[in-house]
Amino acid sequence: MTAPTKPGVLLPLVETLKACPACNERLTTKVLFETWASFRQISLEHGDTVTPAVLVGVILYDPEIFAPLLNGVEQAQLAALGKTALERYQQITNPPHKLGKTLAAALKEKT
Repeated sequence: MTAPTKPGVLLPLVETLKACPACNERLTTKVLFETWASFRQISLEHGDTVTPAVLVGVILYDPEIFAPLLNGVEQAQLAALGKTALERYQQITNPPHKLGKTLAAALKEKT
């Protein structure tokens, strides 16, 4: 059972949260899909430059082959950074608890 909310009750909180430097409206599932589609357009076999992003991606995707480019400590740091980034992305795009989901919905409604 959910408690009814009065229209506008969350607006001051929404404004406060929007002012928070941790609020990142640019990081959405849609933006992830668009960026991934753009990333997939890189064509190394047709002369596109190998970038750090490409190497990091293949190191994380296929560590058996590409991990030797880094030492053990560097591999562990890269894997930990990837895990941290994934956890933060998931928290932003799909808050883990009801209050977070309610606040996220209020923020989306306001924008």
